[in-house]
Amino acid sequence: MRRMRWAAGFLCAAVYLGLFGCGKKPAGGESGKVVLSVITPHNENIKYEFSRAFRAYAKERYGWDVEFQWRDVGGGSSSILQYLRNVYAKADSCGIDVLFGGGEYTFQYLDAEGLLEPLEAGQDVWDNIPAVFGGMEMYSPRKTWCGNVLSSFGFLYNKELLKRLNVAEPTSWEDLGRPEYFDLVIMADPTQSGSQAAANEMIVQTAPSWPQGWAKLLLILSNAKKFTDSSGTAARAPSLGECAVSVCIDFYGMMYASEAPEKLGYVSPKGQTAFTPDPIAVLKNPPNRKAAQAFAAFVLSPRGQGLWGLPAGHPDGPERYRLNRTPIRKDFYQAYGTTDAVLAANPYEGGTEMKIDAKLREVQYGVLAELVYSAAIENASLLREAKRRILERRMDPALAAVLTRLPENIDTVEEIYAIAEQLKDRTAAERIRTDWTAYFRSQYQQILQ
Repeated sequence: MRRMRWAAGFLCAAVYLGLFGCGKKPAGGESGKVVLSVITPHNENIKYEFSRAFRAYAKERYGWDVEFQWRDVGGGSSSILQYLRNVYAKADSCGIDVLFGGGEYTFQYLDAEGLLEPLEAGQDVWDNIPAVFGGMEMYSPRKTWCGNVLSSFGFLYNKELLKRLNVAEPTSWEDLGRPEYFDLVIMADPTQSGSQAAANEMIVQTAPSWPQGWAKLLLILSNAKKFTDSSGTAARAPSLGECAVSVCIDFYGMMYASEAPEKLGYVSPKGQTAFTPDPIAVLKNPPNRKAAQAFAAFVLSPRGQGLWGLPAGHPDGPERYRLNRTPIRKDFYQAYGTTDAVLAANPYEGGTEMKIDAKLREVQYGVLAELVYSAAIENASLLREAKRRILERRMDPALAAVLTRLPENIDTVEEIYAIAEQLKDRTAAERIRTDWTAYFRSQYQQILQ
């Protein structure tokens, strides 16, 4: 019965998708060739499965021969956002059809700047995806972007290495800040990785107050062996034996852990991580609007959701690679949620997510990334040496207080809102970064005296 309902849902979606050309006249012209340009931070496995599946679907449904052009501008979500802004500042079109994946902030910024087109998705999409979940928007109120999978955050750890070091496996964010994890953690630079910036925000919001949240985060940052320029690079580190633990997005963690379950473990701390949407959108004035809308609708359809959540070789799943993502549509879990084929837990079951202050997160996200950059990236060597000194003093409370003390202009929630406004001005932002970098340098040097 569940499979019948799922099939019925897919049929509705397929009928709706058929409106894009009715399967008669290809969007690319009489020849049937369609070039679809997609910019994405997604990995090669995801590109392979979605291009393969959509090519087959588009050929059957519309008679199109789809050629994908996957655009890579280097880096993660932040690099993509900057690239698109730069291109649209000079032209009405960026020459790209679809933005597929990345932190929701990239999509929110582009939406606010008028650089996304309304999605032409069927009503079944909006019926099966909640507008808000755990305090987070799952799609734009204007329906210009929509989450196609859910992301959560946690840590991947090397069981063998921790066992050799006689260190207990971590179960919470607090564990990563413990003394025994010094020099065992790898994280990404939050100004380069939207995933790391979001994870940092989760860590902070699990504490009762902003100062306590910052202290929790800084204790983890001070245990970092190094900082990478992308979350993907950080996530690979435990599997390569470069560190014991890496902070990462769930799909990286689940992917590596599923490939080597005896060696690796992954945890999204229960009640300590919110689910955030990983969206898709059609960019303003796309070169091939019909194909762009059809691809976005396909990704959001039951057929697209099966690619995310089912194992390779499953009749409704991917062909070659298990993608290990958490589908966003509720009807996916009605169809498959009780079977062994589904790796991801049903996010809509009670008790699995934390309730996040979305308004504060929206403002604090950028501020926190800059603060972490000043405290931990620009001062990485000094921070590690200061933490080493504190450990030598058996975590002296007075020295630990110096380590985690916030600058005076950012030690209250009210000041976070004020600083966020100031950071919008380039000159003021540069001054703030310089002042914060100098402040943390002075704090760490004080510990080392």
